[in-house]
Amino acid sequence: MNAAFDASAILGRSGIERYSRELIKGLLRTGSVDGVTLAASESDHGAVARYFESFPTARVVECLPHERKFGAPLRPLARWSIRRGMSSVFAGADIVHLLSPGKVIPKKKPIVTTIHDLFPMYPDMGLDHYLVKRFPGRVKRHLSASQAILCPSAYVASTIREFFPECTLPITVTPLAAGEEFVPTPMDAAVIDRYGLQKPYVLFVGRIDPRKNLHRIMYAWGMLPQSIRQHSELLLLIAGGEQAVARFRKENASVVSEASIRIITDVPTTEMIQIISAARALVFATLGEGFGLPVLEAMRCGCPVITSNTTSLPEVGGEAAMYVDPTRTEEIADAMMRCIMDDALVADRREAGLRHSASFTWDATARATAAVYRSVRG
Repeated sequence: MNAAFDASAILGRSGIERYSRELIKGLLRTGSVDGVTLAASESDHGAVARYFESFPTARVVECLPHERKFGAPLRPLARWSIRRGMSSVFAGADIVHLLSPGKVIPKKKPIVTTIHDLFPMYPDMGLDHYLVKRFPGRVKRHLSASQAILCPSAYVASTIREFFPECTLPITVTPLAAGEEFVPTPMDAAVIDRYGLQKPYVLFVGRIDPRKNLHRIMYAWGMLPQSIRQHSELLLLIAGGEQAVARFRKENASVVSEASIRIITDVPTTEMIQIISAARALVFATLGEGFGLPVLEAMRCGCPVITSNTTSLPEVGGEAAMYVDPTRTEEIADAMMRCIMDDALVADRREAGLRHSASFTWDATARATAAVYRSVRG
């Protein structure tokens, strides 16, 4: 069986992008498919091809123009061109897997779509108004065009049924996994010096997004006794451009000015793994996740995890994580203080996380995904 993919969601460090490339690698590595075809843009073609250069049955084809190639007034023409390019490139494929609900759906092929979450449909998640307005229609189009739906957690599957009760498609949960590079890794002296990590710290990893609940995490840290904050830090390892980081600092100036809160950005993955491995805990008390990949990545590095008792996170963290109500700063503060002060607790959670996270692998995700392909093909 040959599977085809829109490669526009391959590059980058978000959870969706990591899922996209790790899934495809897993499909090829396990022999779950005979080959894959990836439709890429001119600007992305080389980088996408390098990701899969060790797999001889992976074919990356440059065929996608940018949506704004002809200017905003002619955007429908650009989308027509994208659809036509995909249809041509995917002609020899047995199935098309759309890795997230995009703006363009190819025709004349069986389609499987991955829906990672429905948070744009939640009014309290602080997401971009344009996306909130357009997203429900986009999901409906994918539900109409697809023969099967994949999602990363039982929580997301339940929300699809809740928001789209008319959907009768099979929905299969295919959990994500942490990459093999996420292992307990001692921190180099150069990394310690580069980021000033001489003190014990608890860590947040993620992007700047109201859903990530960073303001409550910072306020919770400020609730800790001064004696604790003098000898330890809250380290925010956040993704985002310079303007986004500057805006975040400005909007949270009164909290970020706390001397024991530090922000670092643009950290290479190899160094991020060292930073996670050395943390007293990952504080991932977000308002909601479709999966919550940083939880598994931290556990794979032997880092204790404090996370939320909502949405998908109990599924992902199992019995290895420490849970808090993400809206209660005092609960977040108490969990952070325990991880700073209690060496026995930290050692216990490290071991529990390593055991738990080992049960999630990309090869298992790939095999479960290929089983859905076969069910669609009949």
